[in-house]
Amino acid sequence: MRIGGRKYNVKAGLTAFLAISVTSALVVLYFGVDKNTWSGIKRISPEYGLLAGILIITHWCLNGLRFQILVNSFGEKVSFWNSFRAFMVNVFMSAITPSQTGGGPLQIYVLNRAGIPLAKAFSGCLMGAVLTVFCSVSSTLAILLLEPDLRLGFGHYMSAIFSVVIFTFLFWASLFLLSIFKIKMIKRFIGRSLLLIAKVIKAKRRLSITKKVMRGLDQYSKCMAIYAKTGKRRVVLASILTMASISAFSLTAPILLKGLNIHHNVLNVFLAQFILFFVTYFSPTPGGSGVAEFSNYLMMTFLNVERSMLGIYTLIWRFFTSFLGIGVGGLIVLSLFRRGKRKIAKHVET
Repeated sequence: MRIGGRKYNVKAGLTAFLAISVTSALVVLYFGVDKNTWSGIKRISPEYGLLAGILIITHWCLNGLRFQILVNSFGEKVSFWNSFRAFMVNVFMSAITPSQTGGGPLQIYVLNRAGIPLAKAFSGCLMGAVLTVFCSVSSTLAILLLEPDLRLGFGHYMSAIFSVVIFTFLFWASLFLLSIFKIKMIKRFIGRSLLLIAKVIKAKRRLSITKKVMRGLDQYSKCMAIYAKTGKRRVVLASILTMASISAFSLTAPILLKGLNIHHNVLNVFLAQFILFFVTYFSPTPGGSGVAEFSNYLMMTFLNVERSMLGIYTLIWRFFTSFLGIGVGGLIVLSLFRRGKRKIAKHVET
């Protein structure tokens, strides 16, 4: 599939995502199902599934709203619907590309098609990603520091996560600060790197490509300056919405456990989901497949969640927090693809 001049191998990406997800599901079911599982299934309260669905839709809408606020900081007028579509497309594309952040280019493309200049769309999406990283990392650090019992309960597994959290936070914070205060240094580094790469691969028009990237970085710098001078309130509001969206996502787990009539510590499960959100967000696998299932299973095991229903819970949790969004995002991507075909057909006819 070619969208916005970029080719996506949707079939290969979906195949990898589904293969890893199905394999992980089978492993989780093997270890998380026993003779008491069937009697546990009979106790399921389906009305909690509706509540979980409302929380996930709230999570989507809050993300659509925050990106709308960030992009409109530049004096643009992107609608909530276009911002929502852009976010859901990101969710789908993240499932077929390595790491959860792989859908960003297509999100920018959808906003650009809605009339937002490319540099402004990029800056808005980048700020949204920065806020997601900042909120997920800061909340994870706070939970690990303020809840020692939770940290100790996870043992060596949590120590490893704690180290990754700190490293990731420092890396992204440094990169972001450099892009604001040392933009000239970043431009020199990127410019020279692009020229070197273009020379090695013998690419044509390497100077024009490099100049285009430099102009984009200049526009990005101007957009960041707008956030710093006049868009502070919008950034603060977007930060609040980011935390609210992660909270809605995290609240899904205790709601689903309640619907499965599984005894659990609501606060610990809720807090653990913030950590899980961070882990899956930076997972190297398509859509966090494999990493999400096994991390969720291990975390719930450490929290002493009833093991006979843990396999069933993990699959249901994954459906609401991942597969549902991927399905909606896939429908939107399909509609974009069909519209593109119609435009080409009309152009050929005229």
